[in-house]
Amino acid sequence: MYRILIIEDDAIIRQTLDKILRPENYELFFSFNASDGLASCLRHKPDIILLDVNLPDANGIDFCRKIKIEEKIRHIPVLIVTGEAVDVERRMEGLEAGADDYILKPFDYKELVFRIKRILKQI
Repeated sequence: MYRILIIEDDAIIRQTLDKILRPENYELFFSFNASDGLASCLRHKPDIILLDVNLPDANGIDFCRKIKIEEKIRHIPVLIVTGEAVDVERRMEGLEAGADDYILKPFDYKELVFRIKRILKQI
């Protein structure tokens, strides 16, 4: 069973992701901010991280950079899930920070699951 860490401060988005991903047989862990997210990465060793850009204690793109330089967790793929980056420059900034993919809110649940499976090489 694949483990997904979701770093998202919005309760409605967390609930939506839970409803979409649990039936796909993923084990889910949730963090509400970057500080807890980093601790969760180290504790749970997820197979993928779903990361929001606007977190209460950090910018998600900067946090992605931090993950990608940490020896113990830099191998974990990051899928940025945000409504923030509608312009190309902002999306490129996330990819240059080390994100493996980007999906904009509101997202189509089938597309989200497809992107996760593609990153995890399930398809």
